[in-house]
Amino acid sequence: MLVKRVEVNREDLLDPTNEAWRRTRGSKTVLSPIPLAMQPAEYVRVSWEDRPYGVVTSMRVTAFHNGQEIFFRLVWDDATVDKQIADIDQFVDAAAVLFPVVPDAPLIGMGAEGKPVNAWLWRADWEQPKNVVAEGMGTTKRREDPALVSKAKHQRGRWVVVISRSLNGKDSPAGTVRLEPGATSKVAFAIWQGSNQERAGIKAFSPAWQELEIEA
Repeated sequence: MLVKRVEVNREDLLDPTNEAWRRTRGSKTVLSPIPLAMQPAEYVRVSWEDRPYGVVTSMRVTAFHNGQEIFFRLVWDDATVDKQIADIDQFVDAAAVLFPVVPDAPLIGMGAEGKPVNAWLWRADWEQPKNVVAEGMGTTKRREDPALVSKAKHQRGRWVVVISRSLNGKDSPAGTVRLEPGATSKVAFAIWQGSNQERAGIKAFSPAWQELEIEA
């Protein structure tokens, strides 16, 4: 995936419907349910054994940077808007952009001990995304990150979400990914369908890292 450099200001790139994003359709990313065998809790494995989950099967991703910040625009079909939790059986729509903190960090299993993965997590009920680090299933730690911002819009039966962070990771928590113009990394994506009660490890995800090239 190429993160193209564009001469567009921050406010326009944060707008999911801005015309700057309409110049390209982005790339289609196929999503799959994460294997139940990877769930650390037996209760989760048993209770979801005969239930469909990871129901979002694909999304479209476009990525730009303006020399200072990087922007990912995620688009996926979702007929319902789930952005508040009013009872214990309600969950919200969510999405994440994932990166390996070290080159050989495994995506399956959300990293491993000493090989963390970093996720920028958007939820429909949050004002700001969270910075997440994990070294294996069940080890997720959420951190506030003033460098992370997002804007989202639900229209015509789909979510359109932009997630952005400063390129050099300034003000971001220690141990999270650093991205710079001219550099290469890897990336993956995940979606949670709130109306299907998806949360935590019950999700749809892109099951392999994609090469990420940040245009100089």
